[in-house]
Amino acid sequence: MLVKRGYGTLRDNIPALNFLPRILGKPKHREAKGREGREEGLREAISERVESTTHVLIVGGGIGGIYTALNLIREGVNPHGITVVADEWPPYSRHRLPEALKCGYLGGLELGVAKELVDAGVNVVSPARVVGVDPVSREVIIQYVGKGEEVSYDCLVVATGGKPFIPPIPGIGLRGVTTFYRLNDVRRLLSLRGGSAVVVGGGLVGVAAAISLRRRGLRVALIELKRSLLPQVIDPPLSEPLRKYLTGVEGIKLFLGSRVKKLLGSGRVTAVLTDSGTLSADAVVFATGVRPNSELLLRAGASNVRGAITVDGWGRTSLAGVYALGDCALSKDYITGRATYRPLGFVAAHYAKYVAKAIAGTASGEGTPGVIPTIYERLGEARVYRLGLSASEARSLGLSDAEVEVIKSGDNVWEARILAKGRIVGWELVTIGHEHVIPTATYLKQLLPPKP
Repeated sequence: MLVKRGYGTLRDNIPALNFLPRILGKPKHREAKGREGREEGLREAISERVESTTHVLIVGGGIGGIYTALNLIREGVNPHGITVVADEWPPYSRHRLPEALKCGYLGGLELGVAKELVDAGVNVVSPARVVGVDPVSREVIIQYVGKGEEVSYDCLVVATGGKPFIPPIPGIGLRGVTTFYRLNDVRRLLSLRGGSAVVVGGGLVGVAAAISLRRRGLRVALIELKRSLLPQVIDPPLSEPLRKYLTGVEGIKLFLGSRVKKLLGSGRVTAVLTDSGTLSADAVVFATGVRPNSELLLRAGASNVRGAITVDGWGRTSLAGVYALGDCALSKDYITGRATYRPLGFVAAHYAKYVAKAIAGTASGEGTPGVIPTIYERLGEARVYRLGLSASEARSLGLSDAEVEVIKSGDNVWEARILAKGRIVGWELVTIGHEHVIPTATYLKQLLPPKP
């Protein structure tokens, strides 16, 4: 097990256990000889520290987890009473993985707030996983070095994020097939030296990965089931100029409205069979969305909708003393007031403020009024912006009359607003080759009166 303070690890500093008091508090004197003895001594020290001082246990070291810890400190919670259990540390920005792939450099991805937390005294236990929770006795089982340790908590925050979804297609177990979600995925793709790649999924992640692979010199094809790009982000009138840019400038072959039937190869993938034909492939990258990584709370009996944990305005689940946020949970849409699943970092950061207030006892009112989607993505020389709802998302949330009104088209700028029930509910913009001033969420909120 590794317990990290800053960017050092105890496995590198463990002789004589002199490093433990600065991280875990002063442990009882113990002899620890050999690896097994050292790990046992470390487990005892961790158990002693957690049981004596930890009141808030945060599961997950991503945006939701670390920003909850940061906001707890801002709300006056003693950082020594906060423990973050993470499967990897320090946390890094997934948003920057395409740039890392394009440049071939994996440094500088760490989130700076992680160092702030450990400097403040937050306890970080990593690599480790929470594999069980008993909400009645308020205990969890933390698993590390192949063993489990029961730890009690006062408040439990689950920010376990999402997990990449791969459709059940024959051949997905072949070598050369990967997702685009973690650093190891980037490392695998960096090992390619020329050849061809097929990206499955035309959302933000898929398009960004395709551009990065193309700029590394690979021949790239992108397959999207829908008939337009970024179907979860922008509406077809604004995705059309992006399609032309990707094919004409980036040189990416697009197969829209296409379905993958099978991956071909013997041991390693060599081709992708689609309903549009067969594409050669030295690598296949699945960017087909994420699903809630919520099994921990599902096993404990938490209320959910299709695996996403239901929460109130303060991030409270149906289990006493247990909170959830981020890609493992539902969130509230500001415009419609409905619960929806949005696996986006800004949603986790938004809910972290409310979870922290609830735990710190500084909460008042009903909690969050909801989240206004705020999306900005640079895709090569293209820029994609969205505030509020797209027409397709608005319809899925009950605004059946939502429509797209294009207000600018030309000079490499395409702009539209989304109208529903006589008011603006969203704004979209695509530019090629230059920046644009984006309205702030505060400005948009003035245009969008709260739900009745």
